[in-house]
Amino acid sequence: MNKRELGQLLSKIVKSGKCVLGLREVQKSVRGSKIVIYSTKIPQQDKLKQLIEACKAANVPTLPFDGSSFELGNLCGKRFRVSALAVKSAGDVDITPLLNEAVKPSYA
Repeated sequence: MNKRELGQLLSKIVKSGKCVLGLREVQKSVRGSKIVIYSTKIPQQDKLKQLIEACKAANVPTLPFDGSSFELGNLCGKRFRVSALAVKSAGDVDITPLLNEAVKPSYA
């Protein structure tokens, strides 16, 4: 999935569904999320590892976004940095393309 398709999906999800923005807020609300999308180019790599571990523990798929938090924020239709977002409810948007590309939690 390219950035344009991802941007179209994310902007629809943010407008019509329920999602949580921000690394700290996403860490608090991992349970019950459909998918967690995070930027791989953030300076807090230790917090990012904690988020990934929390997603594995809660059995929530993750999608790494290979771009900055500014880019992820723009894809969501926001004018600020978004280092991570958790989709709670997709609204009327089909998120199966996101789930197909997501990293499934595994305990191997």
